[in-house]
Amino acid sequence: MRIRELLENANFKELDFIKKSGDKTELDYDLVDDLIHYMHNDDNVYRRNVYPTLSKCIDLVKGKQPTHSKMFAEAIKEAYKQYKKEYPIRILPDELEEDTLKEACTKIHEEFKEHIRIGKYKD
Repeated sequence: MRIRELLENANFKELDFIKKSGDKTELDYDLVDDLIHYMHNDDNVYRRNVYPTLSKCIDLVKGKQPTHSKMFAEAIKEAYKQYKKEYPIRILPDELEEDTLKEACTKIHEEFKEHIRIGKYKD
């Protein structure tokens, strides 16, 4: 995973994480997967952003009410701000694009539903 590479390499080189194709420059890794990994593994981000949203979703499931992926949007936006501060790659957008945010919301919601299905969240 790219975050692990960043953490293990004290000599962070931005160019190691971008690729150029012609005049176009883009990230050389999946931002959504990396951001979700970051959200689960950074204690501060998890405690302040992810956990409250997960708790709300768990309460809804216990109340037999539906959850939806949009519930994670604010947690993801806040986590992205911290991610961007910690990993200052210049080509990262200031804010997540709508389709990237939607993809991240969907992935983390699917992950949540799987964890509910297998019984990860118990009383």
